[in-house]
Amino acid sequence: MIDEIEKLFIERFIKKNRQDRLLFELSGKKRQNGIGRFCHYTEDLIKPDRIVASGNKLYSDEILSVAEKYNVSGLCYIIAYNKNLDRKTCTLNDALNLVLGNGMAGIIICDNLVVIETEQSFGTPTRYILH
Repeated sequence: MIDEIEKLFIERFIKKNRQDRLLFELSGKKRQNGIGRFCHYTEDLIKPDRIVASGNKLYSDEILSVAEKYNVSGLCYIIAYNKNLDRKTCTLNDALNLVLGNGMAGIIICDNLVVIETEQSFGTPTRYILH
C-alpha cells in the first residue's frame, strides 16, 4: 500500500505521464523498480519547473541552506532503494546523513521541499532540490 505522502509527492513533483506507473510500482511488489527509476532517469520523471537546484556539487550544508529559505521544519519522509531506509521518518539533517552518499537512489520529502539523490556511478551523484 502506498503512503499518502508518496501520493502527494507524485502529484506535485512527477510528470503527469509518469504518475500512474510510478504509483503502481511504489504500491506493490515492484516498489524497488519504481525507486530504481530515480537511479538514472530522474529528469525523465520530475517536473522541470519544480527544480530549484541540481548538480553533483550540492552538499548537505547547501541543501540545508535552501531548506531554510523555504521554512522546512518537522519530520521528513524517505523513499529509498536501501530497504533499511525506505519509509523512514526523521529530521532533514538526519535524512541527509542517511541518504546522501548511500550509493543508490534516495528521495527525502519534507513539507514543500524534496531532495533526490541519484545512483552513484562515479564521483558524487547528481542531486536535485525540488520545490
